[in-house]
Amino acid sequence: MIISVITINYNNSTGLRKTIQSVIAQTYNNIEYIVIDGGSTDGSKSIIEEYEKDIDFWVSEPDGGIYPAMNKGTSHAHGDYCIYMNSGDTFYSKDVLQKVVDSNPKEDIVCGDLCIGDNIIPNPDEVTMKVFYRSTLYHQATFIRTSLIKAYPYDESMRSAADWKFLMHSLIFHDASYRHISMPIAIFETGGLSDSNSSIGRKEVEEELQRCLPKRILEDYRDYCYGVTPFRQMMNKVEVIPPVRKIIYNTNRIVLKVLNMWLHTKWIKDL
Repeated sequence: MIISVITINYNNSTGLRKTIQSVIAQTYNNIEYIVIDGGSTDGSKSIIEEYEKDIDFWVSEPDGGIYPAMNKGTSHAHGDYCIYMNSGDTFYSKDVLQKVVDSNPKEDIVCGDLCIGDNIIPNPDEVTMKVFYRSTLYHQATFIRTSLIKAYPYDESMRSAADWKFLMHSLIFHDASYRHISMPIAIFETGGLSDSNSSIGRKEVEEELQRCLPKRILEDYRDYCYGVTPFRQMMNKVEVIPPVRKIIYNTNRIVLKVLNMWLHTKWIKDL
């Protein structure tokens, strides 16, 4: 089984080196590695050239942004599955891909879990529309059958939610097969595009749901996501503002660390 690992990068040379080193350190050898750089001016191209013998295809040229770059990488993929490990993100351990292949994946979309900070955040065991009302699957921990992503490439008109749209349409409307593997796949580097564009992403999600769902289902979505109280509706809107999200995240981490110290245990870390 060939796994195509696709890394996109733009002016993140430090993160790019870290990601490349993580990919080439994998114990599983049947990897096709693709690096798409958007014409960086920070020395990223030199780093790619430094590791050129470990990269099957790379290019450094201006592109239209994250999703055009991801689609460009996909167009050069020949593996059975694609996983998008963008600059700054790393595999959780050196044997991650070997463990995934040993699990004998057959499904269209196979998801593991994501490490953010000190916490392991799981992808769901089962996928329903509720998953996409409030969130999405973590693409750094998601293996997508190459033929599927080539048939339904990312929507390049979107700035932040095209991966959400692809997964939602594939799993809900096209009924793609799915499996969750309960193991951490990747370590996510915070502070990237998905953090800074969260409000844009939510707007794109809202617009896509309005476009593709009947009004009666949209009413269920509003009730599920925003509740019936004006206070909860207001708080949901406030919580997606990037500085507020960061404060909430850091506060939760502090609370969990204090509880760990108080209880003399590490069980909270493993949630």
